Amino acid sequence: MGVCNILIQYLWSLGPGGRGISPRKKLAIVATTAAVAIVIVAVGLASLKPKANPESVNELPEAHFGCNANGLMVAVNASESFDPDGNITNYTWDFGDGAFGSNVTSEHGYAQEGTYTITLNVTDNSGDSNSTSQQVTLTVVVVKSNPIAEIVVISNENGTVVLSGSGSFDPDGGAIETYEWSFGDGSTESGAVVTHVYAVNGTYSVTLTVTDDESATNSTSVDVKVTISKNPQPEQIGPPGLYNAIENHQERVDDKPQLQNSLNHLESNLQRWLEKHGP
Repeated sequence: MGVCNILIQYLWSLGPGGRGISPRKKLAIVATTAAVAIVIVAVGLASLKPKANPESVNELPEAHFGCNANGLMVAVNASESFDPDGNITNYTWDFGDGAFGSNVTSEHGYAQEGTYTITLNVTDNSGDSNSTSQQVTLTVVVVKSNPIAEIVVISNENGTVVLSGSGSFDPDGGAIETYEWSFGDGSTESGAVVTHVYAVNGTYSVTLTVTDDESATNSTSVDVKVTISKNPQPEQIGPPGLYNAIENHQERVDDKPQLQNSLNHLESNLQRWLEKHGP
């Protein structure tokens, strides 16, 4: 039974026999009561309407990056950055020397050594941003090169060899200060261009060592084949025994210097013989 029906039934039962209130008053009371009931129902329905959710708060993105330096070049990577409740839409790099970059990864070349502060700023899809920074120190390590040694055989005739090292150079732009030669027969010499006389046929390993203006050294070697042609002996004029004695002394005098006086005496005898008996 509705609220209005209850009230009407109640009103009609007032007074003895229901005659205590006139029909017109009863109708006015019923109308007023119905209006109040409608208001009560409307208020009750309004109280049942779901309440709106409170406005959510956007979480800031988190900026993270790695950095790799090689000489004056720096590579940065922000792939570890993220937004807890959305996605990152923009990456901005400040390399600390007036240069800027964008994108998740970037590279930058600095003009000189030093310590620079690199800053990453990230923006999410709600327009909020966050940033982080780190320092990088750049040092250029100059690797010096050794000089290059080069040998050119200018001539090789009858045991006399002329060699040049003047084509040697320093890749760093410096100068070659010294040229040291080893001829493979125990002999050595210095100079950009040298001449050496070999006494015995054979193949010799000739080594050149060069030193530049920063004391860096390098060496190279070449094989030199030496062939000494024997000159034809002139026709001997004079006592054969005297010539044989002279030749024997000449072969031994280098090892036994004491034979030099005897050799001189034999050569003097030959000279006197030639003056007396020669043509």
